[in-house]
Amino acid sequence: MHCAVVLAGGNIGDVEARFVEAERLLAERGVAIVARSRNYKTEAWGFESERLFTNVAWRVETELEAEGLLDVLQEVEALLGRNREAEQLKKKSEGVRYCSRTLDLDILFYDEEHISTERLKVPHPLIMERDFVIEPTCELLRCDRAQLGEKIEKIYAESIA
Repeated sequence: MHCAVVLAGGNIGDVEARFVEAERLLAERGVAIVARSRNYKTEAWGFESERLFTNVAWRVETELEAEGLLDVLQEVEALLGRNREAEQLKKKSEGVRYCSRTLDLDILFYDEEHISTERLKVPHPLIMERDFVIEPTCELLRCDRAQLGEKIEKIYAESIA
């Protein structure tokens, strides 16, 4: 059994109801949410938006390998209204890197592994730059910002040892 930390976020529509539905869909696909942070409301990061984002961190257990988990997360995003192609067009037309979305599911940690493939970087490379990631993740893992940074550094160090 593998353990991962997933961050869910969005700012379009009823995001909290979407989280509940995502939890159900993940369970149907062999991804059990065994712990969750509270929901956090934050400003958009990397672009301007009038709508606040809602974020939650989940600890999940699954038999899926990391990229299989990523496939399931992206399937659930799509089932709950995320259209990556439309987002890409919007970002290109507005000249921005990020935009509002219905649901975004990111793998922050997968076991204690360092993963670097074309599709997946774990630990997520921007964790320590984003308070909307740090706060729910620290709550979930019962650690502070410094301890979270140490966890990430340890995973990287062990991957090159």
